[in-house]
Amino acid sequence: MNPAPGTENQCWTVACQDAADGTGDMIVPLPDDLLSEVGLVIGDTLTVEKQPDGSLTLTKTSQVTHD
Repeated sequence: MNPAPGTENQCWTVACQDAADGTGDMIVPLPDDLLSEVGLVIGDTLTVEKQPDGSLTLTKTSQVTHD
């Protein structure tokens, strides 16, 4: 995730986990400090981009609205 423009990018390293459902899908656990730092909540939609070095870049594409 990239912080607001003009701030330094931060990196978190996590180990992907096999979804264990036979699909080959992976689960990317997001640490609580990352969620808090970038303002993510359950229900937000993220775009995942694989980088040439094999890392993943996550970008928030929509936000949950609370009534």
